[in-house]
Amino acid sequence: MKKTSLVILNEIVNRITRPSFIIVTFGIPILGFLLFNLVTNLNQDSSANIGEIFVSSVEEEDISEGFVDHTGMIKVIPSDVSPTRLIRYENEASALQASENGEISAYYIVPADVVQSGKIDIVKLDFSPVDAEDNSWIMDWTLAVNLMDGDEILAAQVSYPTNEEWISLEPEIQNDSSNPLSFFVPYGTTMIFYILILGSASTLMDSISKEKSNQVIEVLLLSTSPKQLIAGKIIGLGITALLQTAMYTTIGYTLLKISGGTFEAAANFALDPNVVVWGLVFFICGYTIYAAIMAGAGALAPNTKEASQVTFIVIIPLVIPLALMSVLIEKPFSALAIGLSLFPLTAPVAMMTRLTSSVVPVWQLLTAVALMVGTAYLIILLVARLFRAQTLLSGQEFNIRVFFKALVGKA
Repeated sequence: MKKTSLVILNEIVNRITRPSFIIVTFGIPILGFLLFNLVTNLNQDSSANIGEIFVSSVEEEDISEGFVDHTGMIKVIPSDVSPTRLIRYENEASALQASENGEISAYYIVPADVVQSGKIDIVKLDFSPVDAEDNSWIMDWTLAVNLMDGDEILAAQVSYPTNEEWISLEPEIQNDSSNPLSFFVPYGTTMIFYILILGSASTLMDSISKEKSNQVIEVLLLSTSPKQLIAGKIIGLGITALLQTAMYTTIGYTLLKISGGTFEAAANFALDPNVVVWGLVFFICGYTIYAAIMAGAGALAPNTKEASQVTFIVIIPLVIPLALMSVLIEKPFSALAIGLSLFPLTAPVAMMTRLTSSVVPVWQLLTAVALMVGTAYLIILLVARLFRAQTLLSGQEFNIRVFFKALVGKA
């Protein structure tokens, strides 16, 4: 155990003292935080001007309109319509004159047979069908109230007799699909987990293959056993990778909560705090699986170039959730999404995508973790067969067939 601890400590020190690790782990989050504050300050500074522009626009659009009633039915103007918003004119000539003078933006002609025909005429000098549709509700509402003898409550009940409430039998969706963050947060989470898991596992493979090529592995095997070596490397690099994951997950979650006071989209987006905890769990399981596979490739390959040949095959399961990301986000409870989030090789990325876009049942989370733990244990047992002195010290060329034969103990 003491020798394994020394290997762990050595891997941690070598990893965290690299400038690239410091920049990726601390530099990028700090830069993101500074950029966020800059955007927030700029948004606050311009909020007053934006408010003035908005108020000005509203005032310009809130121009009075008129109407000419040929039915004699309109006795009252609804209480929620300003008296200056809808003005009565006795005849069309006076309404036209008011429109030409700029006193009203348009006027409605209510014909005597409006009840039978359901049609009214809208007269506007600079006619725009879009504007007419947007504002005509005021006249419609006025007619409805007067048809009910001025009873606004009865008019509302007749106009909107029901208040539908949709009840979905599907599991709960965490956020409104119209919110842009409903796509970007799961997308960003998927990419971060893909990069961190793949990057951390690849680092382990590079470390082993480089130590083989420069013969450092020979010195290490003089004082440690192959199994102690692989255990120390996986745990050591895993701790540093876990630090990166915790940093990115925590800062991302914090910024999302802080931004709720500045951006409406962020304020309307809810993210379960348990996502942070589950994120660490799925990262540990995913990293262990892929680190063990990468370690096996590094053990067989004489150098980094040879070991990189297997990387493409290894990362295929991680690429599948990326290719099907839209399905995972838009249909998180489909059979495909559930299958990918339970399959051990795709679960680390697929499940995190679902967690940030929906409420995943606890049994699925626990099942996925159990399957990943079992898979990681099995892979580590198989890869341990490759960590033999004769394998680590050999300079044979890497071959996929030899790799799988060695896993099952036939090479």
